[in-house]
Amino acid sequence: MIALAPGRLLGSVDGALVWDITRNLALNGLGAYLVTRLGSVRRALTGSHYRAKDQLILALVFGAFSAAGNFIGIPVQGALANTRIVGPIAGGLIGGPLVGIGAGFLGGAVRYSMGGYTALAALVSNILAGLISGLVHRRLGASRITVPVAMGTAVLAELNLKVCILLMAKPFAQAWQLERAIAIPTILANAAAVGIFLLVVRDVFREQEKLKAQATQQALLAQAELQMLKAQVNPHFLYNTLTTVGALTRTDPEAARTVIKDLSVFLRRSLDRGEEMTTLADELQTVELYLSLQKARFGDRVRGEIQVPAELLGLVLPVFILQPLVENAIKHGIGPRREGGTVTLRAGREAQGAWIEVRDDGLGIEAPDLERLNLRGGTKSETGLGLGLTHVHRRLRLIFGPASGLALSSPGPGGGTVARLTLPAQALP
Repeated sequence: MIALAPGRLLGSVDGALVWDITRNLALNGLGAYLVTRLGSVRRALTGSHYRAKDQLILALVFGAFSAAGNFIGIPVQGALANTRIVGPIAGGLIGGPLVGIGAGFLGGAVRYSMGGYTALAALVSNILAGLISGLVHRRLGASRITVPVAMGTAVLAELNLKVCILLMAKPFAQAWQLERAIAIPTILANAAAVGIFLLVVRDVFREQEKLKAQATQQALLAQAELQMLKAQVNPHFLYNTLTTVGALTRTDPEAARTVIKDLSVFLRRSLDRGEEMTTLADELQTVELYLSLQKARFGDRVRGEIQVPAELLGLVLPVFILQPLVENAIKHGIGPRREGGTVTLRAGREAQGAWIEVRDDGLGIEAPDLERLNLRGGTKSETGLGLGLTHVHRRLRLIFGPASGLALSSPGPGGGTVARLTLPAQALP
């Protein structure tokens, strides 16, 4: 207990009292940071989906904060100089009148149970502090309450506490002597505590909102890039297919009509779909349609095989991701060969996810060109792959992250080429 001389002037400050209050300020700052982790606080500050459940949670949290202030109180002349009042003030400013009053009652009830000649005054003033701050919240809204406003509200609530003690505590002479000793330091300290509390909450909240906005912006940019890539892939394929139709109209008009019919089905499947993701089973149907279109041009020179385990048909993929690989295998692998060749599509599991291969037995790629094209090391220019394959690689990276992507391999000229997609575990069915 701190001994105070009876003749001490109003507002004279005891060094130990100031030190203990300063310690309590630091604890308030820590408590403020912990409070910012609550979703209810975030909803109260934004006003978005702020519900009765949130008010109850905040009343309990700030009530516990107020109650804890009693146990770090500083004994002074049979009373307690503490930061109990900070809980209902901060709660009312952030959550509104019901939060402030609820927190004030909880913290005040704990103080009342501890006894002392100021116990009843502490209970009443704690509830009134929550009401005062809650009315400020209702007047301005949580988002418009500044640190000076919060500190001014705390000063008003502290003055209310002093009045309650002087009117309700007995004997009056002892209450008067108490307030002469602690009035100014407790008013200043608790006003500073409320200011620090609100400052920490608002700063952390603003930082969280900034990070959230940045994440949202990045997601929107990624989505926009995906849409751009998808829009670029489809015309790329369409141009090549229409070239095939143009050639057939001169040599086989009936076959050209068949190709146009198949093309309309193919485009309906690919271009009219708004979703970004599909299954491997659905992609295989797209590939089969594409192969039928190419067979119309190349005849028996183009052969296709699909070797996919049934358990992987539910593998999640970006839409239109396999067709560019098959197109590349036909155009650059087996197409230039007089005898044509076979495009084989395989899939399997691996330790960290799954893989899909599009393999051809065509011309193959020489080692220097393969090194230039291969992106798996992440150090080569993506433009080396060519438009279609670059889009495949970038779309996988944007959706699944750096653990995914496209790699090319070939034993050399005449040995064919393998385009291998690596997919993370999240793509597994």
